[in-house]
Amino acid sequence: MLHTRPRHIILYTLLNTLTLAGLWSCRKDVEIFKPYSATLDAIQQLLEQVPAASTQTKFVLSGSVPDTVLVTPGGMRVFLTDNENLFEDADGVHVPCSSCLTLQVEVTEVLGKGDIIARGITTTTTEGELLESGGMVHVAVTCDGKKLRLRPDRKLKIQIPATDPASDMSVFSGVMKNDTFAGWADTGLPVFQAEWPAPNMTDVVTGYELFSPTLDWINSDRFVNEQTTSFCVDLPLNFNPENTTAYLVFDNIRAVAALEPDLATGTFCYKNAPHGFQIRVVTVSKTSDGQFWLGNKKTEIGTNATLDVEPQEVTEQQMLNFIKSL
Repeated sequence: MLHTRPRHIILYTLLNTLTLAGLWSCRKDVEIFKPYSATLDAIQQLLEQVPAASTQTKFVLSGSVPDTVLVTPGGMRVFLTDNENLFEDADGVHVPCSSCLTLQVEVTEVLGKGDIIARGITTTTTEGELLESGGMVHVAVTCDGKKLRLRPDRKLKIQIPATDPASDMSVFSGVMKNDTFAGWADTGLPVFQAEWPAPNMTDVVTGYELFSPTLDWINSDRFVNEQTTSFCVDLPLNFNPENTTAYLVFDNIRAVAALEPDLATGTFCYKNAPHGFQIRVVTVSKTSDGQFWLGNKKTEIGTNATLDVEPQEVTEQQMLNFIKSL
């Protein structure tokens, strides 16, 4: 199962704990605990339990593969067409599907906001601009265990179910840096509203149809084109980048932004928050005694706002249930 981690995890686990403690020591004093560097890894291990097993499907094929449609339990459809000319290996060598004893296609669908947090693929571009997602998918293809990619002149057709698909979505590709998800990049390709037969062949499914130029992370997105402002969250003393991750979860759109630590102010901030949107601030922390802490507060984004959030002690199961419910 593929998992990625928010960008600030990598940055701040490399920082010296004493330096962080000094920079954050002027903050308001409530519950005090000693942070340790393994807490972010422990948080990620917890979040890995959030997505349901049904969100990841492995299709195993062999020999010559005719044109086919792979359908996930969630109704996402991946089209394999002209498969003898679809893939190449990492060196750019053409790999016909008929040359593979085992061709595996692994499809991971991400539709819920809790899954977005759990997989560390928040809906922002590499420049930090907020996106509204119509649905995300990760497609990984291997030939006898060797990873494949699309040939430069080919595209992968994907259909994503949606009750009320928007008309102005585009195809975005996930950008990875040092095996860490770094944000989404606009391919400039349009996403289409579409209908297709349901599995019972009687009903009709509505949703998005896109043609991706790459495998790996693929997203149907549009920019949230509203005036933006800085939005920050102020947490009690010692809730810091070594033991806490923080997010803005938007109420009425599929959008999640990671709050980045601001060491100058001792807060977690997102610089491109759109005015007037209803949001839920979510923070996930773990103390050195193994206890989890959940911050959960609803508000509306205003101008250059800083919101005080008081995390509450929760069990591991309570944390999981809450993230799953987003």
